[in-house]
Amino acid sequence: MKVSGFTFIRNGTTLGYPFLASIRSLLPLCDEVIVNVPRSTDDTLAQVRSIGDPKIRIIETEWDEAMRTGGHILSHHTNLALDQCSGDWCVYIQGDEVLHEDSVPAMREAMERDPGNPAVQGLLVDYTHFYGSYRTQTCGFGWYYQEVRVVRRDPRIRSRGDAQGFRTVDNEKLHVKKSGGHYLHYGHARHPEIARKRLQDFNKLWHSDEEARKRAERPTGFYEEDQKVKPFTGTHPAVMREIVAAANWTYTSQNPLLRFRKKVFWNDLAYLIKRCTGISIGVHRNYRLIR
Repeated sequence: MKVSGFTFIRNGTTLGYPFLASIRSLLPLCDEVIVNVPRSTDDTLAQVRSIGDPKIRIIETEWDEAMRTGGHILSHHTNLALDQCSGDWCVYIQGDEVLHEDSVPAMREAMERDPGNPAVQGLLVDYTHFYGSYRTQTCGFGWYYQEVRVVRRDPRIRSRGDAQGFRTVDNEKLHVKKSGGHYLHYGHARHPEIARKRLQDFNKLWHSDEEARKRAERPTGFYEEDQKVKPFTGTHPAVMREIVAAANWTYTSQNPLLRFRKKVFWNDLAYLIKRCTGISIGVHRNYRLIR
């Protein structure tokens, strides 16, 4: 069984992505790692090359601004990397996600259980989402806590839309099993000023430059003041620990449990149900779980 990893990253240095840690986290699991680096305006390409691991194969591609509407350029570049994979299984990771090394054995075992079973089209990984800092994680409504990040190498399986997940070429959800893998998502843990810059850049994938600038401006600061969070008590992946130790910003939610506002009523209700019963409601599942 051969395992390929794949990702893409553009302007990762400027936008504060922990992309070097992200790529390095795949190396113990994968036999090869395909890194697509679209034309950047910073030193992202040089940084990827500096890793210097023979498992890594870099492809350089063009960045077409005409494709940015609807975020489709993200799935396009994801698929360019996927097309270069030669493994039986292909493990996707985004530039702000890091695989925890403790879950590598479980992921490998899950892939070895179904090496040639086409009924299993992909595998899920569990998520921890950080918000505001590296020390606070989300615990509320509207966040996904599992997603497809391992897919069988099959030309009918493609990244769709803004590269959140995968579907077939006929837009059918994939039939998947759990992998035991654990990704930590650091996209909302950046320093607030870098996070603002990243949001403005990301919004350009959907809106005009001026509208993107406006959406990145919040009078109370970049992060929402009442996001539902709790202290992170786990361990960060080894490749992230130096970055986390150097971080000097914090986040404190003003109302972490109930906010008593009509706008967020369903969010609060879903949180209470999960807190009392363990049942998550209102979570979009972009897959069909094989029990």
